[in-house]
Amino acid sequence: MPPRSLRVEPVSLVLYEDPLWPWCLVAEQRIRAVLEGIDGPFGPLRLAPFPLRTEERVPTRAERRAMARVARSAAREPEAAGTTPDLWLSRDPPLTTVPVLTALAAARLQGAAREDALRDAIREAGLVRGINVTRKDVLYELAETSGLDVDRFAGAFAAPATERRVLDVFEDAVSKGVEGAPALVIGDEWLVLGPRTAEEYTGVLRRYATVRLGVPQKRTVH
Repeated sequence: MPPRSLRVEPVSLVLYEDPLWPWCLVAEQRIRAVLEGIDGPFGPLRLAPFPLRTEERVPTRAERRAMARVARSAAREPEAAGTTPDLWLSRDPPLTTVPVLTALAAARLQGAAREDALRDAIREAGLVRGINVTRKDVLYELAETSGLDVDRFAGAFAAPATERRVLDVFEDAVSKGVEGAPALVIGDEWLVLGPRTAEEYTGVLRRYATVRLGVPQKRTVH
């Protein structure tokens, strides 16, 4: 009788992200492309909220210039082609990015497809057209164009518990060593901070698969 093969549970992949940060878009696109061509016991990529501006206040001129520089650097990558720094250079920059992540959490209650559609709409409006998508009126309009039931969305978006869930995920991530976004957590064990090249993501995923199928160990990739 042939020996039974061991069943390997899929390895969780969590990308902490802020949809108004173009490097998160770059990281997500690269990881998804790598997963299509790599062999390994990996589950689907899950996106988790990590607001890069939690405090509601007007960004200083220096902060806006710094964020615009980062946006310009990301725009040179093919995955972020077409994005601009206009969101941070406008007269109406975001005070905090928590509202967009709260909106995505509210959309998730209507299914993953609706959440994905809203994230795409938020990115296009914010990163390409430079619209302040943290405003409630803008988010309601984007929710409608994304096919959401706006009344259900509005109720979930306004519920304090929805924002609290976002902040709980953020605070838990910080307690585990996540310092910013994008940040990829593999199997709740390895932490990859910052955006990486496709080759780097491929290498770390392959190394994790080898270690996991041999002797699992904790490791942080800086």
